[in-house]
Amino acid sequence: MIIKDNERKISERVAMRGGPGSVLIKDVCSKEDMYEKSRLYAQMLLKENCGIGYHEHEGEEEIFVINEGRAIYNDDGNEYEVGVGDVMICEDGHGHGISNPFKEDCRLTALIVLK
Repeated sequence: MIIKDNERKISERVAMRGGPGSVLIKDVCSKEDMYEKSRLYAQMLLKENCGIGYHEHEGEEEIFVINEGRAIYNDDGNEYEVGVGDVMICEDGHGHGISNPFKEDCRLTALIVLK
């Protein structure tokens, strides 16, 4: 299977999980293209002062990889600056959020895997 770039779904989420601004989400593939143990595989764009609000995961884990720029990652209430190549894993029963207070865009890849 090949999914051409121009065939990938793009959506914008305003105040995603209560976070600031909006997040542009470009599916790597749709949920229908994945086995049932995954529910999201996407690239996300966080512009300055945009992000995903703190939330918890139950019965799943979410993995972020920073592809460009930097951001502030909230890992169970502790905040860390993250940058290109950093991997953040929010395991089942834990919480996280991410925001970009910086002038440059932050691009990341997100994958949610069900337990």
